[in-house]
Amino acid sequence: MYNNMNHIMNKLAGISKFLLLGVLIILSGTVRAQDEQILKGRILDPDGTPIPGAIVNVTEQSRIALSDDNGFFSLKNVKVGDELCVSSVGYKNTTATAEFNDNFKIVMEPDVDEYLHTMPIAFTRKPKKFMTESTSAVAGEKLQKYPITVLQNAFSSTVTGMETYEWSSEPGWTETAMYIRGIRTMNSGARNPLIIVDNVERDLSFLDAFPIENITILKDAAATAIYGMRGANGAILVTTKRGETGKTKIDFTQEVGFQMLSNKMENQNAYNKALTTNRVLYLDGSNPQYSDEQIEMYRRVTAGEELEGIDRYRYFNTNWFDELYRDMAPTYKTNMQISGGSNRARYYVSFSYLRQEGMWNSKWTEYNDKFSTQHVLNRYNLRSNLDIDVNKYLNVSLDLGGRIDNISQPRTGVFSLVTFGAVEADPMAPVYTPNGELYSKNTAQNPARLLGSSGQDKNRRRNLYSTVNVTGDLSELVRGLKANVTVSFDAFDVFQSTQDNSVNSYEYDYMNMNVKDPSQFEYKQTTKYSALTNPSANERANYYNFNFNAGFSYNRSFGKHAVDARAFIRTYQNMENVRDANNHDVGKLSSNRFLSYNGQATYVYDNKYILSGNFSRMASDNYAPEDRWGNFYGASLGWVASEEAWLKNKNISLLKLRASFGHVGQSSTGSNRYPYQSTFGTSTGYSFGTSNTGVGGVAETLSGNHNNKWDLSDMLNVGVDFDFWHKRLYGSFDAFKEWRSNILVTRSNTPSLLGIGVAQDAYGKAETKGIELTIGHRNRIGKVTYFLEGMLTWNTNKITEMDETEPNVEWQRKTGKRIFEYTSVAGLYENVFNGTVGGWNIYKFQQWASDPNLIATSQQDAIDHPEKYPYNTAAGSAKRQDLGTAVFKDLNGDRQIDENDMIPSGYTIIPEITPSLSFGVEYAGFDLQATLTAYLNRSVFISPAMTWSPWGHQATHEITKAWGYYTDDPNDPRNVNATYPRPTYAGFNPIDSERSTNTYMNDIWIVNGNYLSLRNIELGYSLPKRLIAKAGMTKCRIYFSGYNLFNWSHLPDNLDPEKPMSYTWWYPKTRTFSFGINVGF
Repeated sequence: MYNNMNHIMNKLAGISKFLLLGVLIILSGTVRAQDEQILKGRILDPDGTPIPGAIVNVTEQSRIALSDDNGFFSLKNVKVGDELCVSSVGYKNTTATAEFNDNFKIVMEPDVDEYLHTMPIAFTRKPKKFMTESTSAVAGEKLQKYPITVLQNAFSSTVTGMETYEWSSEPGWTETAMYIRGIRTMNSGARNPLIIVDNVERDLSFLDAFPIENITILKDAAATAIYGMRGANGAILVTTKRGETGKTKIDFTQEVGFQMLSNKMENQNAYNKALTTNRVLYLDGSNPQYSDEQIEMYRRVTAGEELEGIDRYRYFNTNWFDELYRDMAPTYKTNMQISGGSNRARYYVSFSYLRQEGMWNSKWTEYNDKFSTQHVLNRYNLRSNLDIDVNKYLNVSLDLGGRIDNISQPRTGVFSLVTFGAVEADPMAPVYTPNGELYSKNTAQNPARLLGSSGQDKNRRRNLYSTVNVTGDLSELVRGLKANVTVSFDAFDVFQSTQDNSVNSYEYDYMNMNVKDPSQFEYKQTTKYSALTNPSANERANYYNFNFNAGFSYNRSFGKHAVDARAFIRTYQNMENVRDANNHDVGKLSSNRFLSYNGQATYVYDNKYILSGNFSRMASDNYAPEDRWGNFYGASLGWVASEEAWLKNKNISLLKLRASFGHVGQSSTGSNRYPYQSTFGTSTGYSFGTSNTGVGGVAETLSGNHNNKWDLSDMLNVGVDFDFWHKRLYGSFDAFKEWRSNILVTRSNTPSLLGIGVAQDAYGKAETKGIELTIGHRNRIGKVTYFLEGMLTWNTNKITEMDETEPNVEWQRKTGKRIFEYTSVAGLYENVFNGTVGGWNIYKFQQWASDPNLIATSQQDAIDHPEKYPYNTAAGSAKRQDLGTAVFKDLNGDRQIDENDMIPSGYTIIPEITPSLSFGVEYAGFDLQATLTAYLNRSVFISPAMTWSPWGHQATHEITKAWGYYTDDPNDPRNVNATYPRPTYAGFNPIDSERSTNTYMNDIWIVNGNYLSLRNIELGYSLPKRLIAKAGMTKCRIYFSGYNLFNWSHLPDNLDPEKPMSYTWWYPKTRTFSFGINVGF
């Protein structure tokens, strides 16, 4: 802990000095002229009421003054004619010209109708009051309250209609899966939403929260139809901050934090392992492995006793999880934002630095003198937005930025580190040999050796992006008409540098009872020292994106009518070049190109009645020339009932009804490039001549399919937005239904005589329906301001058509049921997330086999003796089912248990219901906010290895809940009520726990995955404005925040409910705590 703090403080000091120096230079750069004076005046509202706490400054300067309780202010160093900027909460920003007289006043207009503020929608902005599409939004300021490195991790707790799955906390490589309105297609490659950053298709991962103004989720097809065949899964619109006319604003944030493992499902200690091993062997009918004397020795050493003589080199109790992981790993963030401008030019710049260190034990990552094998992410983010009014007719915007990730990590893979370094490592083995060398053996590979000899794997990942936007005002020709051109270019690449090394390690037979003195042990070298090699470079990936958008917009109000319309052409090209180990394979080159003609319009009558529509005709070069074009459309209606004369009153701020329908596509389906064409590969070849000279051949490997096309989505949405009694009660409600078609499926009627595979066919259909609710309350009582907001997302799906083969039993028919993918444990947990989400046909547990006389030896035996258990075909040639194994329900009544008795049950790992509750309070400068989120209607798959692993013969403490752990009496209540089946030493129980035959797909291991999470909490204190204004500051806040703090579930303790097996096979999940300070000038 002390070393971690020293490390953080040293890094922090260097960064903070650099950035704060920049702040001081800017603040001290004001040149005081001879004619500057002290300006005195008063800030009032239109009724003449004083406005206290208003901020007054000269445009593009940082000196500020605050108005007092009577609205008076005094600002130094002001010249006659200076442009002043005034801002105050609840009022519109105001500008004025400085005048030196005794009655100088500035009047601020109240910002009375927040629903006239505009929000982003596809390619435009709309007032909130007139938005008829289904959307949900979160401000960047709220995202900053989550101490996370991946923005998506906050979405399920901050917006409705969004589900996420965080599968790892690995620095630099973790990406969280996102689903808008749930799982809506059987095609796992066609579920990703579209990401739009400032109207350009981009990746979300290159952004941090600081430069974000807000993120808007477009959920219905009417909102996304303008994206043509790119928008069927919804869209995530990111709008970044831009400069505003006024003072130069400087915002500085520094955070320092710690990560801790969110779960630590450790193996049994050496003493308990000895007891468990003997017990499992007893259940197998085998002799015990450990004598009573040895068990006593393990008891003593586990209790912390230091053994004497040779026993201290023979009996050990090693916690390999403690050797692999450290207690906490530091993280810190630094951010500086500078913005401001005049009426002619406005600018915004954000620079961020993030350092996230891994959880590997620093004792071993720093084992080598001159290099570290720790997992470390150093991320640099830069964002700059510049807006220039060249003249009153022409505006030019230039957005530049990028991200550089420097990731250093061990060469040893995460799977090997976690699995062989801890989960399958023998706690009875030592860390060191008696002569002080590292111990290592295949049964205990030792994190010291794995981390110390892992070399270095360094990756530089770089995103660079640029956008130029030119807007011409053509009002001189047609009032309200504008022309717009947007061009963007983004580039991405990953370069890898690897270096190898090794350390000395040895093994010895510490259980050799003939050894009486440590000097008699014989050592066998396991690994041999080698110095760090020279770097080996490799370009892992690169691509670029090009966007072009050009068209006209028309915005005009006349009388009771308001029209906002645009027509434009858009092109998008992605050129991808993925290279494996410097193999410049032409087959890896790929270019995706899209072209669309688009139109959208909104008509508002009398501020009450709204009609919106959009249309896109889009083409993709991935399809056959005659099949490349598609037409997509959406329309929505709205009625602002609160504007009706018979309903309008001060207690109803907003009441709006809306409905929408849209037809939209999804071309990112995971299929190969040009699926309508056949692909060819090397074949057996031919032999020629008497010498049978072999000549390689080429043959068709996959037959093309012209009906391999984009998904189609038709969605109906109805909703209501309301705000009563000025936020005393506010919220929104949406209900939707989607009809999905053209889903790629593998046809069941493809003739086998073809001899090759056929590209998937756009034949499948599915339906999804759901509701989304937000309801909140905000109020102020005396000096206390508080809020309470609840959100609820629910959606479910079913397959309506998929060309499946006729099932053996009706309940296994997929059509008409939820979208399930039957993912194995290995598919879910033993590698990076591959997009499959589970959902299973399972055996249904009935009871544990408790009477040997009731175990049938065949199906006929079970038929002849109805009192017996159904015969389980997994018994195999032994035709034996042991006591303590599962008796499953015989669903089809044929008196045998086989795959026909598996039934769809439960859910996928993605929740169908996500309720969330946020609350906050502010008092005397203190603020507290917290968010609780529940994830319901989900199932998770627990590996049988979680109790007893036959690979390393290890057990967790869950083994104590297994049948037979205490006694083999089947009538003992501990067996009758056992949670897990009878373990077996050498493998998985074939009746109910075997991977290879899928008998582990049952409701013993596939269980309720619901959980409640304290997702986020933040406590802060803001210094009084009048105090900090003397130092030229507009804000100064210190705070503490935490993410993924506590989880409550039905699962065993120390399992992470989101990904229960995250303690094994992959980089673990973490929780994060952070302390920070935010200063504004």
